[in-house]
Amino acid sequence: MPTDTQRLVVKRHAPIKAALIWGIVIVGGTVCLLGAFEAGRIRAGYSMMAAELDRRAKSAQIEELTAQLRTTQARLAEAEVASRVDREAYRQVEKSLADVEARLSAQSQELTFYRGIVNPSDGLAGLAIQRLQVLPGIAPHRFRVRIVLIQAARQDAVANGTADLSVDGMRGGRAVSLPLAQIGTSSNSLSFSFRYFQVVETEIELPADFLPERVVIEVRPAKAAASIRQTYPWKLETT
Repeated sequence: MPTDTQRLVVKRHAPIKAALIWGIVIVGGTVCLLGAFEAGRIRAGYSMMAAELDRRAKSAQIEELTAQLRTTQARLAEAEVASRVDREAYRQVEKSLADVEARLSAQSQELTFYRGIVNPSDGLAGLAIQRLQVLPGIAPHRFRVRIVLIQAARQDAVANGTADLSVDGMRGGRAVSLPLAQIGTSSNSLSFSFRYFQVVETEIELPADFLPERVVIEVRPAKAAASIRQTYPWKLETT
């Protein structure tokens, strides 16, 4: 039997309640810490929501600027294409104008040529030297000499005879005259026979140390006592 001084103490244990209390304490502490952290960031001038809004605004600006850049690049490409088209069209117009001018020049020369046959500028009828051309040859120091002979106002008769030429210039510091017999590369006889006009052509080869200055043409008609002699300055043409 227990005595009066001895008492039996019975303690009730509640583990669930204790765990719940501790959980509330831990969650509350965590919330307080997070609140304090966020409050500190807000006080420092930084907000997660504000940062997210700013990021979205900048992303929208970047997308808008990118779209504007693409539009500008497309317009620039279109402008470059249009500019190339304009330049090509301008070149085509220039080429067409040059072709027209060349044709007009050729027709004008032909008209002058035929006018010289029908109505000579000197008013004289008969055989005449209408043109002289010196053209490049097939080798260095070689040249083609082209002589155009006409018969003005005498279309009912045939003109015939021979032509000759010589080239005057400087060689070794001295004035010299080189005859066709010395500088000609083929036959020395330039014969002609025509009613309206004829082109007489021959090839010559000049010495390398010779500087040509003049070409002397002499035409000897078969049925005339006097020959026709004319001097032209040396002028090399390309066509």
